[in-house]
Amino acid sequence: MTALLKEWLLGMTAVAMLLALADYLVPEGGAKGVCRLAGGLALMLAAVGPVLRLEQADFSSLLGCWEEDAAAVAAEDGAALYESIIAQQCSAYILDKAEDLGISCRVEVSCERGEEGVPVPVGAKVEGVWTQAQREALCQAIAEDLGIPEWAQQFERIQP
Repeated sequence: MTALLKEWLLGMTAVAMLLALADYLVPEGGAKGVCRLAGGLALMLAAVGPVLRLEQADFSSLLGCWEEDAAAVAAEDGAALYESIIAQQCSAYILDKAEDLGISCRVEVSCERGEEGVPVPVGAKVEGVWTQAQREALCQAIAEDLGIPEWAQQFERIQP
């Protein structure tokens, strides 16, 4: 693939340099117009020449590489989207629990991919105003319901 790209760039550069030299040497008038037309055709041929010389196997391998790359990108994007959805759903769950306890807060949940690439919540950051009893109840609910251990929960008190 890189050899093909290198060949193409060298061909385009060589033709462009020859065209610039010819344009400089040819006198003004009808001959210059013909020279520019022929140069444009030569430049076009240099641009598509390597593609025309590719064989069926080359096309297949080239398309195969692109398909593999596209599948890998799609899988990674899908996994990131799934991880984002899990984090949002867990954040919403914690907000509901906090509201039930009378806590006004913001929540951010972090996830990591566990077994078989499935994202699981591993940390939570809660910013808000609460009493010690409310904080302990929310901390316990997060640990029991979402499996986020107390040491991975971060509570930051903000001023009301």
